[in-house]
Amino acid sequence: MHHMIRTALLFFVLAALVSCGEFVGSKDDDVSIGKVQKLEVFLSDDNMMRFYSSVSTNESFPCSVIYEKWRGEGKIKVRGYTSRMHPKKSFQLKVDGRKYVLERGDELAGISNRIAMRAYQLAGLPACDTETVGLFLNDEYLGCYNLITYYDEDILGGELYKSYFEDYDHMEKNHPLRSLSEKKFPDDDNFSNLENLLAAVTTLSDAEWQEYVLKNVDVEKTASYFAVHDFLMVKDTFRTNLYIAYNKKLYLLPWDNESCMGYNENSYEMGGDNQLTRRLVSVPEVKAAYNRRMKELFMDDGILSSLKADTEKMFAEADIAFKNDPNFKDGYDDFLKTKERFLKYLSPDGRVSNLTDPVLK
Repeated sequence: MHHMIRTALLFFVLAALVSCGEFVGSKDDDVSIGKVQKLEVFLSDDNMMRFYSSVSTNESFPCSVIYEKWRGEGKIKVRGYTSRMHPKKSFQLKVDGRKYVLERGDELAGISNRIAMRAYQLAGLPACDTETVGLFLNDEYLGCYNLITYYDEDILGGELYKSYFEDYDHMEKNHPLRSLSEKKFPDDDNFSNLENLLAAVTTLSDAEWQEYVLKNVDVEKTASYFAVHDFLMVKDTFRTNLYIAYNKKLYLLPWDNESCMGYNENSYEMGGDNQLTRRLVSVPEVKAAYNRRMKELFMDDGILSSLKADTEKMFAEADIAFKNDPNFKDGYDDFLKTKERFLKYLSPDGRVSNLTDPVLK
């Protein structure tokens, strides 16, 4: 009887939240998710109710996680700034010391981000592993999600920052750097390497900047990042999604590539769209490495055929899970159209056929 009362109470809370546009999910325990793996998260009844009312906070809640590749005890919280207000939320999981992002995706089921991350990996960068999953929260199907294994301090080493700046020139003297950037790891208040970079970007002459870059920046990793970034036309490196890593030398890492492959084409800026990327691509050695990597990756045998094959597999795996996603009941036709457009983009008769002169001017 006690269990029945708790279940009824939980159902009432969920129904009330769904009616408010929060956490829309299917109540069909047998919903088909096709080829993707099921990721199940379980919270106690008390934590579930607190979790559903935590959208505007940064609180994490204890949970159990069951997944094909691993299972364990962890914590879950709602993540994101603008996405918090979306009916389909994004989440952050921490299980056994590892951090994962459950990206809600959109009408593409997060596949655009997955394609970009895979391209960066094929280009030799330590980009995040991604996988499409069917997410269940206490047996409620929340939809098709992009599971991202977050950058690991033990693997990357060094430091990782996420920048929040649009430009550096407007920075006031002694402006607190931590208000403009976030240090992902290690967990300390030492921003000296990022401070040195910002000082160099804003104060050095072109000749001094060139010398600084050759000494302190990993030119090959930077060129590979720019080549993939530009070929896929990633727009989301403006203000919030620029990751700067430091391990003996500085380099850039990808994050949040949902705008890739043709979005915002008219306003796209080669090499990036903030002062750091503009100054980096102005260095002749970076520019030369960029042109070489663009040719190696996308004009010669390169990574294009592998990337296209991986993309086909991503769409095939996500198909059923997305089709049954309760948040996009009318979006399946758009999903199929996007699949066709993306695969054409990565084919010989797609955009690559026009990439006869990849030189960054």
